[in-house]
Amino acid sequence: MWVLFATITVLLWGTSETIFKKVSTAEKHSVLKLISYNGIILGICAFIFMLITRTKMDWGMIYTYLPVAIIYITSMFCTYKAMTLVKVSILSPLQNSSCAITTLLCIFILKQEVGIPQIVAIAVIIICMVLLSINKDEVLRLESGDKEADERNARRAYLLYLKGIAFALGYLLLDGIGSFMDDYTLEGDLSAEQVIIAYSYIYFVVGVICAIILKVIDKDYKPIRRFKENKLKLIGTLVETAGQYTYIYAFAFGDAALASPYIAAYSIVTIILSRIFLKEKLKPRQYALIALIIAGLVTLSI
Repeated sequence: MWVLFATITVLLWGTSETIFKKVSTAEKHSVLKLISYNGIILGICAFIFMLITRTKMDWGMIYTYLPVAIIYITSMFCTYKAMTLVKVSILSPLQNSSCAITTLLCIFILKQEVGIPQIVAIAVIIICMVLLSINKDEVLRLESGDKEADERNARRAYLLYLKGIAFALGYLLLDGIGSFMDDYTLEGDLSAEQVIIAYSYIYFVVGVICAIILKVIDKDYKPIRRFKENKLKLIGTLVETAGQYTYIYAFAFGDAALASPYIAAYSIVTIILSRIFLKEKLKPRQYALIALIIAGLVTLSI
């Protein structure tokens, strides 16, 4: 059953990630806007979900899940920020190597067992991840590819690229820890329904806070009146939210050591969609590294 939920999550998150990349590079304050939209939509959906499943609201589950939720929400800030600086076709496989962190934590702390192929896969993922991230050719140049850009601007552009990689690595670490804590929580303290509701309401509060901040720093910020301009963002948020539900159920029915790397393979969907809709192109060497990372992710899920 976990494979079904994980596969749906792969399709949903690959789609939402491509949409968020398009939105994040076209707007100012895009990070706050995405967190605001995600949080508010999640809160509304959680209320409906709570009525459907008849799950009772318990402040204890909010308190229990709060540390995990904060880790996840912080990781989302990192990924949205990284999207403004790095190609999503590189960013996605790099960030989703976080499953290696999850698998290692599950092995050493939860005593979940994996074989030698999985250990080799983790090593391959880490090596390819490093090689993929250190690449001057992927700098988003401030001069729009102008070959006559001076050395100072070129250096500044590369520093911005490295900043994006740093945020991506921040997501990698936080998401890996969060996925591990999810599995630990679902095995003992909370049900899948309680986790979904607790996470959504915590994110809702953060989303409202971000909306207030946006209103203070941008007087023209009127998300409801500008529905047409925000339609793509809203679609991406709804798709992302649906993925949150299937993600939790994938973890509830399976072990994180298997579910996490399997879901991380949504990078395949992201790469395909970014090539079609965002016109992102990579070099053969980069495709080879991504293929090795994805092969490692699949190996971890076996």
